Amino acid sequence: MKLLSFEAGGEARVGAALPDRIIDLTRALAATHPEVRCADSMLGIIRSGIDIDAIGGECIRRLAAEGTLGRYAVENPKWLAPIARPPKILALALNSRAHLEESRLSFFDEPIVFEKYACNLVPHEGEIEMPPFEQVVEEEHELALVVGRDCRHLSPSQARDYIFGYTICNDVSARDRQRERIKMGQPYSYAKNFATFCPMGPWIVTAAELRDPSNLRVEVRVNGEVRRSGTTADMIFNPFEVLAYCSDYTPMEAGDIISLGTYGGRKRIAAGDVIEMETEGIGVLRNRVVKARAPWRNFTMDKPTGPFIRQTR
Repeated sequence: MKLLSFEAGGEARVGAALPDRIIDLTRALAATHPEVRCADSMLGIIRSGIDIDAIGGECIRRLAAEGTLGRYAVENPKWLAPIARPPKILALALNSRAHLEESRLSFFDEPIVFEKYACNLVPHEGEIEMPPFEQVVEEEHELALVVGRDCRHLSPSQARDYIFGYTICNDVSARDRQRERIKMGQPYSYAKNFATFCPMGPWIVTAAELRDPSNLRVEVRVNGEVRRSGTTADMIFNPFEVLAYCSDYTPMEAGDIISLGTYGGRKRIAAGDVIEMETEGIGVLRNRVVKARAPWRNFTMDKPTGPFIRQTR
């Protein structure tokens, strides 16, 4: 199934994306499976451990057979991030052979993991806000896995059974600040966690539907122009190796997300751009880039890597 989160009547709900429409799965399940009490949130569904593909599929087939499925259709949903507040979001640096080569950085024999903050999540059709000072900002189109069950010390062969599904993540990065932080020995999290720098969506495709993520076609379009393309086969560490690795050094929880690294090509973005990130088997994540809405009072405005402004007391 393709499962999304959206807002209706001021409440978060879960939807199912069908080939011709979006269904309010929260309301539909309440009608056909009232015993399922977790369907008001994506995280609730994941943590419950229910077979949402089987139950959700049965729900949709029953309503279609009754001729009532149209009552649950959603027109123009107000999109939310697939999981509003995942327990944690991890991301990989330099997990593509082509991206590693263009970065001219050293290869390591294990994944380079950093964190993305859930407060910076932006949904499908949401806006990416640029910093108010001159800065090279780049998109990073990435496949992301969603953890389905709490796990610890997995082997890669076990990891497949612990993945709930897959989505698309844009690991937006402030490159001038990142290069500055490389000199300080802290290159990743700071430059990748400016506000709105984590678009994600449009939905989660369950692992039952997307069983093999190893060779998916990927493409980025900016203002309709194809900027770069490739396949997930370019990954150095595959999703199962990455989840196993992360489960060894920290407990992984149901609903955690791991963004698996980007691929090579031209990535720079600017205010006014519309970015479309397409992943085979998942769909398209679309976001607009906008100018900063306010100055940042603690940052030097005229320098891309200007120092923190110390307040005189």
